[in-house]
Amino acid sequence: MELLFLNYILSLGWLAYVIIFIFMFIEGDVVLFTAFYLASLGHLDVWILIAVAIIGVVFGDIVWYKLGATLEKRSRFFRKIAAKITGPLDRRLATKPISTLCITKFTYGIHHAVLLRAGATKIPFKKYVITMFCAAVFWTSVIGGLAYFSFFSVDLLKKYVKYGEIGLLFGIILFWAITHFLSKISNKKIRKEQ
Repeated sequence: MELLFLNYILSLGWLAYVIIFIFMFIEGDVVLFTAFYLASLGHLDVWILIAVAIIGVVFGDIVWYKLGATLEKRSRFFRKIAAKITGPLDRRLATKPISTLCITKFTYGIHHAVLLRAGATKIPFKKYVITMFCAAVFWTSVIGGLAYFSFFSVDLLKKYVKYGEIGLLFGIILFWAITHFLSKISNKKIRKEQ
């Protein structure tokens, strides 16, 4: 590995898994993808990583849920803002909490807001934890699997990148030639019509 920061994290041993655990509930997508890619390279144990990722995701989801419940209870400002902008989301959480929570797991940018609202709308905690565990297992499988198996395609693509570059060059030349030819034809037609 050529990256100093990454080498440092990987040299920490089990502390690397602690770092992954902590960052899973802050910014899970990037961390999960990177960690599974590193596991595919043999730098991390994939089975330990799966356990750490799922536990980290569920723990993070619980923290966001509790934060939403606390803000709803203690922050008048939070309640006032939420009352203005979260009506449709609150109705969806009330009628279809499981599908809403699972779908937003894959929706970048709004997932934490939905978890806050789940806590604020008082979805039953046990139902929430079970749902988030199942969603975490599925999400980790999909994102982790894509990262883990992308190693093989990246390795395969390295051999063909030079051909892709040559193909791109020929494509640009062909595009330029066609546009130049069409421009000449259209200019001749305009001159004839004048």
